Amino acid sequence: MNLKKTIVLGGLLISSFAMAENAANIAASSSALSELKEISREKKSDKLFYLVDDFSGLATAPGFSFGAPSGLVPGFGTGFMGVAGTSYSDDTDGALAFGGGFGDPIKSVGGAASLSIGSIDPRDGGAFNRGSVNLSLGRTFTAYGLGASVGVSNVDLWHDTHDDKLDPSYYAAVTKLLPNNVAPVIISAGIGSNGYADISKDDIDTTRNEREHKWGEFISGAVYIHPQMSLILDYSSGITTFGTSIVPMPDYPVSIGLAAQDLFKEDKAVDEIKFLGTLSVGFAF
Repeated sequence: MNLKKTIVLGGLLISSFAMAENAANIAASSSALSELKEISREKKSDKLFYLVDDFSGLATAPGFSFGAPSGLVPGFGTGFMGVAGTSYSDDTDGALAFGGGFGDPIKSVGGAASLSIGSIDPRDGGAFNRGSVNLSLGRTFTAYGLGASVGVSNVDLWHDTHDDKLDPSYYAAVTKLLPNNVAPVIISAGIGSNGYADISKDDIDTTRNEREHKWGEFISGAVYIHPQMSLILDYSSGITTFGTSIVPMPDYPVSIGLAAQDLFKEDKAVDEIKFLGTLSVGFAF
């Protein structure tokens, strides 16, 4: 599992995006490596499901975050789309997002722009009742396996009611890759405002204006126990999430995420562990 070689040869463009403040709007999308698409064509199998020997056999890589922003940003020639949903006893909700990269984070500066739409469940009477734009800007230092980015999420475009209105959340993130031949690791950390503030320390009745000016830390770590599977521990907005991301079909840039969210019932407004599921497509063109 020579992830270091893949970074140097292809230029790492893997990226995870937090799609809006609410857990229902988290869609982890993985963008393909810039040159990996061509490599994978040479290794196509007549089977739909099979196991690869290393990362070079994949059209995309498993995700490494369920909410913490990434210091690694894509560039021009990459696109992504994802859908995410959360479920617990009293509620089920979901959101979708799509976007693409710009610039060149390897040679200069790159980033991504995406559109998030929620909710996508018409049964709650609020289908597509809010939309927002997310922007990121960053640089990837392949020689060090390091990426740094700044960004903003939840720039409000439309909302049905005042309760649906989203306030922008700003962040700065750093991602470090720790390649090895046993179980490569990716760690991301940073700080963010508003939606990234620690809700576990807030009173349930905290006003939007009070939270808008708060900042909080986030961190996520992923260990790749196989090129097609990562285990992820994520701490964002004061909530702990643990789960896995898998790429079931090596020849297709599709990743699936399954996780338990709010493991320690840190969200006082819910006080219940949630189930989180994501489906992401990341591709190079």
